[in-house]
Amino acid sequence: MPIIVSICGVLSTLFTLYYAVTSLAGVLFRKRAPIASQPAQKRIAAIIPARNEAAVVGKLVESLLAQDYPRALFDIYVVPNNCSDDTEAAALSAGARVLRVEGPIRAKGDVLRGAFGQLTAMGVYDAYCVFDADNLVDARFFQNVNDMLLAGYPVAQGYRDSKNPYDNWVSGSMSAFFWFMSRLYNESRARLGMSCHLNGTGFMVSDEVVRAIGWDTHSLTEDLEFTALCALHGYRIGWMPEARIYDEQTVSFKVSCMQRRRWTAGSLQCMRRYVPRLLKKHSMASLDMAMLFMGNLLCIIGLVPAVGTALGLLPFFISHPWRILALVLLGAVYYLICCGGGALLYRAEHRLNRRAVPGIFGFPVFLVTWMPINMFACLTPPPRWKQIAHVRDIGAPDAGD
Repeated sequence: MPIIVSICGVLSTLFTLYYAVTSLAGVLFRKRAPIASQPAQKRIAAIIPARNEAAVVGKLVESLLAQDYPRALFDIYVVPNNCSDDTEAAALSAGARVLRVEGPIRAKGDVLRGAFGQLTAMGVYDAYCVFDADNLVDARFFQNVNDMLLAGYPVAQGYRDSKNPYDNWVSGSMSAFFWFMSRLYNESRARLGMSCHLNGTGFMVSDEVVRAIGWDTHSLTEDLEFTALCALHGYRIGWMPEARIYDEQTVSFKVSCMQRRRWTAGSLQCMRRYVPRLLKKHSMASLDMAMLFMGNLLCIIGLVPAVGTALGLLPFFISHPWRILALVLLGAVYYLICCGGGALLYRAEHRLNRRAVPGIFGFPVFLVTWMPINMFACLTPPPRWKQIAHVRDIGAPDAGD
C-alpha cells in the first residue's frame, strides 16, 4: 500500500509540475510579435450549429455581417437541428443562409460533420469558422483568420471572452475559468511555440485540414477530440488573441456542474481512444494532448496520498483539537489565494470593479467543486448531450466594462 500511495503521489506531482512550468514559462517568455496584417483574400464560411436558438442567433449573425472584411469573401451558415422554435426563420431574417443536415443529430459534432461535408463539396472556401449561436464576434475576427492562414497556420483558436461576467458568482467563475484558459493555457503555449487547443467556439479550420482529416469526432468534447486529431496528423494550432468571441455563461450552478461533467466525460472518452496513439507519436503537441486527457484521472489519483496523509494525521488532530484551527487557517489561505487569482484575471481583462466581487469570491468554490464532478464522471456512464438554453439577448460588454 505505501508503494501505491507513493506512485500516486509522484504521478500527481509530475502532472502538476508540467502544467505549472508550461503556464509560468509562457508568462515569463516574451510575447511573440503579432501576425502581420495582410490584404483580405481568403474566402471564409462561418458555421453556426443552432438548436432552439431563435432568441440569440440573430445578434450573432449581425455581428458577423458587421465584420471589417470584404462582404464578398465570406458567407454565414446557420445549421438548425432538432429545433422546436423558429431558429431557422430568425437566422434567415438576420441575413444568414440555412444549411440543413440530414441524419440523426446527437451532439454538436454530428452537426459539424454534416456541415463540413456539404461545404467542402462546394469547393469555394479556404477556411471555416465555428461559432456557438449565443456568441458575439469582434469586427476583425475574419481579418485575423485571413492573416493566420497567410502566415501558414491551418487551424487557429480565437480568444474566448464572456458576455456576462457580472450576473452572479457562477457566471463570474465560469468567465474567470475561460480567461484562465485563454491567458495561461493557449497564450502560454503560443509563446513557447507549442500547439494551442481548440476551445469549443471561435476557432478556424482550413479547407485543407478538413479534407485531410474530416470531422470524425465521436466524443462529448468534439473540440478537444479534433485538437488530438490535429496533433496526430502534424497540424499545429495557432493562437488569435486579437480575435475575440463573447460567450454567454450560465448563471445556474446545476447547469455549470452538468457542463463540467460533460467536459470530464468527453475527456475520459478521448483518453481511452487517443492517449496510446498520442504517446506513440513522439511530438510535443501529442504529449500535451495526452497530458490533458489524463488530467482528470491524475487529479483523482492525487487524492490517494492526500487522503492517506489525512488519515495518518487524524489521531494527532483528535488528541490535539486546538490544532484543527491550523487546518481551518490553511483552508482560509487557500480560499484567499484562489480569490486573488480570480481578481488578477478580472484585472487583466479590465473588468475589476465592485460588480466582480461575486465572481471573485465564488471562484474558489467553483474550483473545489470540480473534484467531486470529476469523480462522479469517472464512476458513471457518459451523459447524453443536453442543450443549454439561451433565452436572453445579451450584448457584448463595453470597452473597459
